[in-house]
Amino acid sequence: MIKSPENPLLDPVHLSRIDDLFLLAKVVVEGNFFGLHRSRRQGQGNEFFQYRSYEAGEDLKNVDWKVYGKLGELVSKSYQESANANLFIVLDGSASMSYQGEGSPCSKFRYAQMLAACMAYLAQRQGDRIGLFGGSEDSMQWMFPSGGKGSFKSLLACIGGMSPSGLDVGDPAWDKFKSKLPMHATVVVISDFLENEAKLRDRLSFARSPRYDCICLQVLDPLEEKLPDAEAVRFVELEGKGEVSVSPDRIRGDYQLSMSDHLEKLSGIFAGTGSEFSTLRTHDDLGHGIRKFLGMRGMNK
Repeated sequence: MIKSPENPLLDPVHLSRIDDLFLLAKVVVEGNFFGLHRSRRQGQGNEFFQYRSYEAGEDLKNVDWKVYGKLGELVSKSYQESANANLFIVLDGSASMSYQGEGSPCSKFRYAQMLAACMAYLAQRQGDRIGLFGGSEDSMQWMFPSGGKGSFKSLLACIGGMSPSGLDVGDPAWDKFKSKLPMHATVVVISDFLENEAKLRDRLSFARSPRYDCICLQVLDPLEEKLPDAEAVRFVELEGKGEVSVSPDRIRGDYQLSMSDHLEKLSGIFAGTGSEFSTLRTHDDLGHGIRKFLGMRGMNK
């Protein structure tokens, strides 16, 4: 039995009925994460944050000499890192994302679309620049990070216009994507990650650099992990032409072992590249994935 989400306002059963992604994202974000703001971090930005006592050996250019002239006290100025940042959403639009098991509220891709729209809405509220990469080999999408309401609405229209088909975008496109990544970007990859482990390790190699943060959100249908209860099921390869009819009970044990082994290898890849990782199911409320995103982005209430 599929467990109902704790928060009805984040329930994909209801949200998947909203066609307008802007309206959907606004309902989710404004209704559930309204008080969010980015945590302030001291750094070398140009926005003044606060005064603090001068420490011996510190660069004298940080000293506020006007305060020293008035009070005879050495104090340094702290600056806040620029609040604007680059966010790249990588959305898998390959055919495997179209799967929707019996009893599931929506397909994996629809769930990924809703999640991507909410993250984009949050980032836009913070004044961040948002970009998009993904789709499929047949229909690749690429939008370099930019700000402003016009760009944001264009990005949502692009996400909403995508439909899963064929194979993923391929290694050449990934190589170009990695070469064009702006400095100090956060990359959120939303996919089922049902792919070759070695290929994925190479694609996420950029995440080893301290210049990038990477969040990998895996979206699965519950039936992909346990198989349906039925006497016979026809299995169709969504990204190929293979097809076979078999009793799930005959292969369930081997299938679950293979899936468990694959997920374990994925965890190793994400850990090895320094990527954050979380698995979401299509019946989970959107809050789980959004909170993962917020924690990485340094936003809080």
